[in-house]
Amino acid sequence: MTGGIGYVCSGSDSHLATFEDFAGYLDQMIYLREIASYDLNLFGAVVIPDFSDQSLLHRHSRQLNAYLADGGFLIVFEPVRMDTWIDVVDIPWFERPTADWKWWMKPGGRLEVYQPEPKHPLAEAIPVEDMSWHFFGAFRFFDGARPILNLDGDEGCLMFDYRMQGGGRLIGATIDPHSHNGHRFMPATTRFLQRFYPWLKAEIAA
Repeated sequence: MTGGIGYVCSGSDSHLATFEDFAGYLDQMIYLREIASYDLNLFGAVVIPDFSDQSLLHRHSRQLNAYLADGGFLIVFEPVRMDTWIDVVDIPWFERPTADWKWWMKPGGRLEVYQPEPKHPLAEAIPVEDMSWHFFGAFRFFDGARPILNLDGDEGCLMFDYRMQGGGRLIGATIDPHSHNGHRFMPATTRFLQRFYPWLKAEIAA
């Protein structure tokens, strides 16, 4: 799997705006409603942005799971239960709201997260302040998954990198940079993507 980056779009204004913003790194827009007409194995990585159409993800879950099981690199920004449609990896999601959604409006405020050491290469590329706005749920730690962004006290993680024995790779996150960037709200999300997509492009090239 040596192709470029496929970007799965539900057709929302935020998805479209973000694709246009990062078109220099994204090789193909894949309309989620028409995903069955694409050969995902041609892509070195497939990104599913946050707040994608859940009914369509469930409808096309067999194809997405097959891509991952066949050695694909799937990156899922899904704050609304990716564990309900990904079945080739047992994802231990749990309910965990952001403690204070308005932390960024308070002097000295911070989101209750940190990047564990040794840092994942993605955390080396993106500082914690550019991974911090809010989140929707979290993941328990599980065997084989390398955490990228953890909750304070190691209560769980908000982003992980899991490599399957068959060569597939899954990065999962409960943060939502694409929708915020597309709506031009929360500058950290734009900074996140400005570092994420160059990192991803270099990662699949390597």
